[in-house]
Parts: sequence; C-alpha cells; structure tokens
Amino acid sequence: MLRMDDSEDEEEERNLGKPEGTKKGKLRVKMEGEASSLREKMEQMMKAREESTRKTLETKLLITEKKKEVKLAQVEAKREEAKRKADLEDKMIKLKEAKVWKELMVEGKEHMMMSKKDMDQEQLQWWKYYKEDIAERKRIFRGASSTLRGDTPMSGGGDGGVEDSTIGDNGDA
Repeated sequence: MLRMDDSEDEEEERNLGKPEGTKKGKLRVKMEGEASSLREKMEQMMKAREESTRKTLETKLLITEKKKEVKLAQVEAKREEAKRKADLEDKMIKLKEAKVWKELMVEGKEHMMMSKKDMDQEQLQWWKYYKEDIAERKRIFRGASSTLRGDTPMSGGGDGGVEDSTIGDNGDA
C-alpha cells in the first residue's frame, strides 16, 4: 500500500534509467509539438504587435506633420490678412490726405479769387495774413505727409498759392 502512494517525483526517480514507453513517447512528442506551436504563435503575436506599434507611430508622425502644415497655413493666412488691413489703412490715410489737400487748395483758390479792389487797409492786411496762413498749413501738411510716407498727394512743388503781382512789398495795390 505504501508503494501506491508514491508521488510523481519518486516515480520519475524510479523510472530514470528505464526506456520510455509508447504512451509516454507519444505524449512527449505531442507536448513538444504544442510547445513549438505556442512558440510560433507567440512569435507571430510579437511580430503583429511590433507592426501595429510601427503603424501607430507612422500615423502619429503623419498627424503631427499635418498639424504643422495647418498651423503654418493659419499663420500665413493671418499674415496676409494683417497685410491686407495695413494696405487698406494706408489707402484710407492717403484718401483722407488727398481730401484735406483738396479742401486746402479750394480754400486757397477761393481766397485768392477774392476781389481786393474794394478792401480797405485792414481788410488787405487780413487777406495777406490769411494767405500766409493757408501757405503755412500747406507747408505743414506737406511736411507731415512726406515724413510719414515719403511722398505727398501733390508733388508739383510750391505752396499751391498764386502770387499776387498787384500788391507791392508795402501792401499797396
């Protein structure tokens, strides 16, 4: 009875030198085949995992590149929009300058067209002062305009005024 309670370890020790039986041989071949099959499956799983990881990394790289391209496109669009706005503001400033210049020219022309025949000495003095004021405003306008842009709306030279040859140096007509 005691012999029947032998554990498997003791049984292996006892059968150590004996040749393997048919059942055990078949079992061993089957186990080796299953182990080999499991190894192959494991290798396939590892290869599949590596391939999946590689594809994931490639996809992440592509996504990152696309994001960079989109960002660059957005920056370029903002830059173009800012340039367009700046150009529009420049055009608006030039239009306003041209309008001010035109108004100044009209004012000067109207002033110069005034008849000086019926003016007394005080009115003639006012007329000269006003003429000088218009000329000074034209000079200031030209200076401010050329300082800001390097050009003027009217680049013909002079102050745009008409010299009155009927008035002498002392103000007499």
